[in-house]
Amino acid sequence: MTDQVLNILKLVLLGLLYLFFARVLWAVWSEVKTPVRSTAVDAPRAAARPPAPAPKKPVVTPTAKTSKKSKRAKKGQRGKAARLVILEPRSRRGMTVPLIGEITLGREPECTITIDDDAFISQLHLRFYDYEGQPMVEDLGSTNGTFHNGSKLVGSKLLHPGDRLQVGTTVIEAQ
Repeated sequence: MTDQVLNILKLVLLGLLYLFFARVLWAVWSEVKTPVRSTAVDAPRAAARPPAPAPKKPVVTPTAKTSKKSKRAKKGQRGKAARLVILEPRSRRGMTVPLIGEITLGREPECTITIDDDAFISQLHLRFYDYEGQPMVEDLGSTNGTFHNGSKLVGSKLLHPGDRLQVGTTVIEAQ
């Protein structure tokens, strides 16, 4: 080959190398940049409400073993989710938590729902709360994120019956 062809091939290779590094930097930048956490729903609520007292832990009960309907959390009425049911992993399947007050999920013992055997769940991963009578879910800046019906949850979102949340290897359904 002539020197001219080799020089052209060197320049093409160098250009492709720069494009590769630019793509890698773009991917890293899009993963690292932090999303805006405050939404239009959060602003009035944060300004109008005094600090909430420490939430009480609701009783988590496995519904598969419970035969009396009075011990179960009520199902949602009129399109409003009233309880959370854990679908996965198999060891927790069927456990329910009523959507009352503020519920936190994470590995910390102070969380309402404590899942300490899943390394993909943050210490304080997400919370469920009531906003004007509607249940909301909010990711609390977790490392691995929360997925709401298959898409990554950013900020707060309204929770409807049938919605599925994935937190680490745990899958939760709102009912």
